[in-house]
Amino acid sequence: MKHLGQINQHLSDRKRLVVGAIADPSTLSIKPTDCDIVELRLDSLGTGKDVHQFAKTCPLPVLITARGPEEGGQSSWSAEERAHAYRAFLPYAAIIDIELCDFKAFGSVIDDAKGIGIPVIGSLHDFEVTPEPASLAEKINTRADLHKFAFMAQSSDDIKKHLEIFERLSGHALSVMGMGPLGAAARPLMAEAGSLLNYGFLGTTPTAPNQWPAGLLKATLAI
Repeated sequence: MKHLGQINQHLSDRKRLVVGAIADPSTLSIKPTDCDIVELRLDSLGTGKDVHQFAKTCPLPVLITARGPEEGGQSSWSAEERAHAYRAFLPYAAIIDIELCDFKAFGSVIDDAKGIGIPVIGSLHDFEVTPEPASLAEKINTRADLHKFAFMAQSSDDIKKHLEIFERLSGHALSVMGMGPLGAAARPLMAEAGSLLNYGFLGTTPTAPNQWPAGLLKATLAI
């Protein structure tokens, strides 16, 4: 639960941050400096002692994610196993990410997190298309402190749809990003438009198609 006050203040202030995602166990040996938040993808890393030790000693706020396979997760964990992983890492978490479609199934995990002040990201991923922005209003869940939308961008019209999300859902804390070559190129544009959490990867293993290295993304957004 380190850095809780810091993360909650950032969300309140709508401050733009860079998330450095870790999916490769070899990356746990580094000292993260190229981002503002470190995401531990437990569905790729597992929950071994080395992951616990990294989370315990990480000098930056830690985002805990145990992604389900339907939205890009890399494990075959059951919902119960994912819930157990979340609970095991709550003592280290400054923020957690749960898919919006799983908010009901993971209601008790969300209760546990919120009970100790940990904000919750409600995420939605589509690795094939960018949905119509108007359809996303029905996805909003009042229990989410921030909504993350990551969609495959195939055309300039898709990029326009990504930007329209900020207009359609103004007033909500949002993290919006495109995947694929075109989506990746537009990530700084999304940050400028109001995306609060902007994802890159630490080490050598991206966690989404054409994801930026976190250090490069952070340097670009600082220009």
